[in-house]
Amino acid sequence: MAKEMKTLHVRMFGEFALNYAGNEIILGRNIVSKFTQLLQLVWLHGDKGISKQELIRNLYDTDELANLNNSFNNLLFQARKQMVRAGLPEENYIVKRGKIYVADPKVPLDIDVMNFNRLCTEAEEETNPIIKNELYTEALELYRGELLQENKTKSWVLTKRGIFRDMFNQAVHFVGDYAKGQKDYDTMFFVYEKAAKIYPANAWQAGQIEALICKEEYEQAYRLYNKTACFYSDETDLSLSAKMADNYRKISQKFNFPMKNLYEIQSVLKEKDLANGGYYCTYLGFIDIYHAFERNMKRIGCSVYLLLCTLVDYEGKPFRNQDKLSRISEELCSAINISLHREDIFTKLNASQYLILFIGSDKDSCKTVSNRISKKLKEQTGNRAKVHWSSISLAAY
Repeated sequence: MAKEMKTLHVRMFGEFALNYAGNEIILGRNIVSKFTQLLQLVWLHGDKGISKQELIRNLYDTDELANLNNSFNNLLFQARKQMVRAGLPEENYIVKRGKIYVADPKVPLDIDVMNFNRLCTEAEEETNPIIKNELYTEALELYRGELLQENKTKSWVLTKRGIFRDMFNQAVHFVGDYAKGQKDYDTMFFVYEKAAKIYPANAWQAGQIEALICKEEYEQAYRLYNKTACFYSDETDLSLSAKMADNYRKISQKFNFPMKNLYEIQSVLKEKDLANGGYYCTYLGFIDIYHAFERNMKRIGCSVYLLLCTLVDYEGKPFRNQDKLSRISEELCSAINISLHREDIFTKLNASQYLILFIGSDKDSCKTVSNRISKKLKEQTGNRAKVHWSSISLAAY
């Protein structure tokens, strides 16, 4: 009598993994092998199945092999053989049903992406907010990372990844909003924290910070805000969202420092590093400084110019290569810092653009400084980049 087959657990969110009867199943040393991709493709398409033509198109380059049909049949045999070699029962694992290929119905499967898709679909159709929240919460527990990280450059993975990411975003928004409405701020924070870890550049930190503000944990909110602002400034080509700016204002209004005397406060406020060069601050800090200068233009009795420097490639076009842009942006930041006086202030708007508040200057001085920065950047990077400049006087307003 044949032994009853147990459930094969398949994980595709984050790192690909198989588990059978409590044991991890390793399908050889190459985790991106074609037979592994074949199994993943079939499992991803579920009961709908996938045609041979589509499998071949996704697995092979058209000029890769002379006889793709024979290669595919050999790959199918290899996949079945490798599953058994890895310690699984002898079954087909992939079977043909008409003109399509599907997972072997004799093999019970528990696939995280299929469960996630089902739960999100049920949640979207559900009208009861309590049940809807339960379904989305269960779905989020399955989402351990983006789909098949090892195959992230494959077009078939990218297509499916975009679909699942949209479903994940919808689930996070609902569960986060629902938790906020229930005043369950711990759950609200946890949900946005998970989203921020998986997609750090998608502004989910704003939800985390909002949860901390709701809990009146203003110091933690302030620390997370600063950490996020530094990440966006140093690692991305993005500006902070309007929600982050709103969070910053709320924190500033509510954050109470311990009582101190004036000398203690001054010692904290006083700049520790008195090095030469411009003063760098976060974009939101720059906004506050700009507002202060704007209010005091008549009183301070000196001119102030706002300069925008935009980084372009040697042809004068925006950079397409983000890695190269990131490296040259760091060089531009250094060139600006070295070229400015200590009283001048600058910030990073995004990877391509920096803003400068040039104190006690005129139009000619702005041109002199911009030329100095451009020259310094050329010394550091050669002819790989240029800077486009524009300026305006605060007195114009």
